[in-house]
Amino acid sequence: MNPAPYRVVWKRSAIEIELAQAVITAIEQGHDPEAITHAMEEADQALALNPNNVGESRPAYERVARFSPLTIRFAVHDDELLVYVLSVVYAPPRRR
Repeated sequence: MNPAPYRVVWKRSAIEIELAQAVITAIEQGHDPEAITHAMEEADQALALNPNNVGESRPAYERVARFSPLTIRFAVHDDELLVYVLSVVYAPPRRR
């Protein structure tokens, strides 16, 4: 199996603040916090393989993609084969 061409790096605040808060919010609202872990894993895999085809483009190397229940803003640096996750927003499923 070939290794993924891009290296995915998560900004420290995306991990320590935004994802931590997402887990707390998920627990408080009665949602499964494991969904956040699964979304992170899905994002890592997709971004490592072909980040320029993930989500929607934004100005200055940036893109945004939804990996439910997370929306992730990231920058793609093709010259370095690097994806830098800039921010994470938790948007849980709406109750009906």
